Amino acid sequence: MPSRRRPKLPKLSLRALPGFQGDIDALPDLATRKMALDMLVLVRDGKIRGRPLDDHVGTGDLRDCYKLYFDPDGSDKPRFRLVYRFSPNEVVAVAVEAVAVGRRANLDAYRRAIANLDRS
Repeated sequence: MPSRRRPKLPKLSLRALPGFQGDIDALPDLATRKMALDMLVLVRDGKIRGRPLDDHVGTGDLRDCYKLYFDPDGSDKPRFRLVYRFSPNEVVAVAVEAVAVGRRANLDAYRRAIANLDRS
């Protein structure tokens, strides 16, 4: 009987858009920065996936991106957002691109994403 195993997909790489390092540096403390980066690794490894974004009047077109909520304090309403996307070649996604990270307040993370994607 033939094997029914799925073909092994190539491991995704992880890279960041210009501007992402500045976003990380702007986070308030080491625990928050570490949590954002750890979440990117979980996305790369296929262990978590964020919610899709869309084209919104307040932020702009982020339809090719996903968002994850996080807060190292474990608060009920997470204060931070991570925005990422999958960078494809013609066949499959080959990389997880860190687009932006920032506070929930005033749509900060999404505004940073638009700026980092040069979509202003």
